[in-house]
Amino acid sequence: MLTSYTIEGFENIQYQGFKALSDIEKKLNHLFRLYGYHQVATPTFEAYDLYAGEDAIPSDDLFKLVNHQGKVLALKPDATMPVARMAAINHHNPEEIIKFFYLTNLYRNFSSPDIVKKEITQMGVEFFGDERPECDGEIIALAIESLFCNGITDVQIDLGHVGFINYLLDELDITPEDRAMLFKLIDNKNIGDIHDFLSRRNFDPKISGIIAQLPMLYGDPVTVFKKMDALCVNRRMEAVVRDLKAVYHHLDIIGMARYITFDLGFTSAMNYYSGMIFKAYVGNWGAPVIDGGRYDTLSAKFGIDRPACGFAIDILELMDYMEQHDLLNHQVSPHTVILYRPGDKCQAFHLCRGLRSDGTITEMFRVDDTPEALIPQLMNQALYRPSRFFLIDGGSLYKWQDSRFIPILDIDGQKGDA
Repeated sequence: MLTSYTIEGFENIQYQGFKALSDIEKKLNHLFRLYGYHQVATPTFEAYDLYAGEDAIPSDDLFKLVNHQGKVLALKPDATMPVARMAAINHHNPEEIIKFFYLTNLYRNFSSPDIVKKEITQMGVEFFGDERPECDGEIIALAIESLFCNGITDVQIDLGHVGFINYLLDELDITPEDRAMLFKLIDNKNIGDIHDFLSRRNFDPKISGIIAQLPMLYGDPVTVFKKMDALCVNRRMEAVVRDLKAVYHHLDIIGMARYITFDLGFTSAMNYYSGMIFKAYVGNWGAPVIDGGRYDTLSAKFGIDRPACGFAIDILELMDYMEQHDLLNHQVSPHTVILYRPGDKCQAFHLCRGLRSDGTITEMFRVDDTPEALIPQLMNQALYRPSRFFLIDGGSLYKWQDSRFIPILDIDGQKGDA
């Protein structure tokens, strides 16, 4: 009986998928470096206390263990907090500009039956030390470019701001539980449930009326701005509108505004976001492939008060979309395969060494029987179909051509062709 030992929520990636995954990561790595970001890495395990006080990640969703010293650790469920911690530890000047990018796996033991995936491959950027709209604009533009460089042009950015809702709710005497429930209802755009919720509370009718309109603050930015201006009830909400207008103006100048749709009726599960938030959608794919936003208060948790903005790409989600839209490169790198008789091993190793030193992917196989029988066996595998086959037999070199081995007079002279 064959036992698979697979664990639900964790995926194996075969060589075809791994090549496609590597291609995506290489393109993103190159793009981020072009923008001046530097790659960093944080540990797979983090202190449990780092996440224990965060409402965004329930304790039950963490993979926990205890080390030999009795300290509770957690498999890293989020990348931004560890990177912010790293920036605070190594860069003490809060005005210092720091631009990081990372590639990491995250682990969440989701209790929801609708979410099966428990290991998430994520690549993202974090921009510390700049609170100006140009920083937000760069982050959004870089998110769009991240999709462009992988051949995706059908892109939509849903842009929102956590402050607009929060500053409105600050006008009410509202419990944290009711605030969280309202966020969920607004995020899901449950208009009827929002009205039912508000009707059961003794809130200011004017504020309740504005809350009921929040899920409708969606669409063309210019139209949404007009609606937002009319709904502001305090200066902080007015400041949000000014900030978003400045970011949108920047994106308009650099030619990215056409990809932007405003949605003031969505929130983020990550409670460290403090300002602009966005999600990137591709085609008709239901789930966002990129999440990001501004988190100006997170660094203070680690002793350095520093503004920051960033985003994260769900690499496997992106790869699934690209797979279904035939955007992945499945082309196998051509191999050179050297077959040799037992008595020709020294010459075979010499030839392979020279080919590999020239950058040629070269494999070698000993043949004891008929070498012609091995060729179809290898070519049945996708990895070997674009390969070139050679045979060393009795000190002579042969090339596989037209379903037979053709002699080549000089092994050394064939190196360049092999």
